[in-house]
Amino acid sequence: MAAVFASLPEKALFTFPPRSDPAAITAPQAHTGSLTSPPPFTIPHDLYQAALDVKVPITIACAYAVTAKLLNLYNQSNGKKPWAISKTRPFFAFVLLHNILLALYSGWTFLGMLHTLGSSLVSPSGPNGLAGTLDSLCRMTGSGGFGEDVYYNETSARWTSLSSSPAVSVDGAPTATASGRIWNEGLAFYGWIFYLSKFYEVLDTFIILAKGKLSSTLQTYHHAGAMLAMWAGIRYMAPPIWMFVLVNAGIHAMMASSNVENPSDGKAC
Repeated sequence: MAAVFASLPEKALFTFPPRSDPAAITAPQAHTGSLTSPPPFTIPHDLYQAALDVKVPITIACAYAVTAKLLNLYNQSNGKKPWAISKTRPFFAFVLLHNILLALYSGWTFLGMLHTLGSSLVSPSGPNGLAGTLDSLCRMTGSGGFGEDVYYNETSARWTSLSSSPAVSVDGAPTATASGRIWNEGLAFYGWIFYLSKFYEVLDTFIILAKGKLSSTLQTYHHAGAMLAMWAGIRYMAPPIWMFVLVNAGIHAMMASSNVENPSDGKAC
């Protein structure tokens, strides 16, 4: 049975600015027959990679944080009075629709990620024990099966595999059609869309501000930080990011569902 060893990461990995390689592997195309559950639609390659340009999350996160703080100052100077628009029927309908969409989307993402884990996670009671489970969680690309993964070697600056027939494309990168690993089986698709959803969720803050309330430091920097955290996780295909997508989507599904019952509260996810 394979053994598990723990060690600290190499110091060379902690560089700023971070290295630009490798490029994220674009999500598989819709109806990729080799996958357990292929994406319902295809995300264009150029769009996928353009959204992962670091200027996108930094620009939006900074603009959001500055705007939220300026509107906090406005609400304080205005005696925290609700904005006129917050008392209208269209605003009430918008908040209701916003929470319904978030609840449905978050639930869809949560279920999609559960299916992804079901298609990729290896039981510790299998022939390779805990090593097989960790291999399925930490090695996200390549074919399913212990030792069949394809991973990026920072020292040699190329994709590497212990397999005699690794699932790689002509350029040496992992193929998007290989099955049995978390990235292709769902994280590349659901995670990228979840990253984009962090930009949409800033509407939570503006709903609060429109009610005349203040955006707390936690509220503001949670949203800005989530944009950057999701960018980093998807851009560099970091294994732990599947936990953020799964857990955060599940929590947002419950919070948005509760907000649907009383959208006039002005609560936010």
